[in-house]
Amino acid sequence: MKSKIAKGLIAVSSLAHLIFAGIHVKALLLLENEICGFLMFLFILFGLVTLFEMTRIREGQLSGQALTAAFCFVTIGFGFGLTSIYRQAIAAQKALETAMVTKAAGFSFLLMAAYALAGGLLVLELVKRDGPAAR
Repeated sequence: MKSKIAKGLIAVSSLAHLIFAGIHVKALLLLENEICGFLMFLFILFGLVTLFEMTRIREGQLSGQALTAAFCFVTIGFGFGLTSIYRQAIAAQKALETAMVTKAAGFSFLLMAAYALAGGLLVLELVKRDGPAAR
């Protein structure tokens, strides 16, 4: 049951992130940071990799769930990198229009929360299935 919820969260998050990538692009156009676009690309790309890896999960296959959970957490890492650049830009750039950057940061945090919940559910199911009570 938990893996089905996690699969749904990953699917919705990955596709929404791809569809609404324009939010990040508009914020990136305002920033004076070269690495920001690369991190945005990796954030979206690893979300899609997580989606495709999620489709490989089969019932009883522990390695697929573990790998998908790992990809969720890597995706979160790229999201944290991106939002830290957003925060630094808001603090450093005096003439920055902060509304768009704040919107992009909020969107990133929402996606990271969904990936964290999905990854957590997958890990919880792995621990529950492979824990001492299962033996």
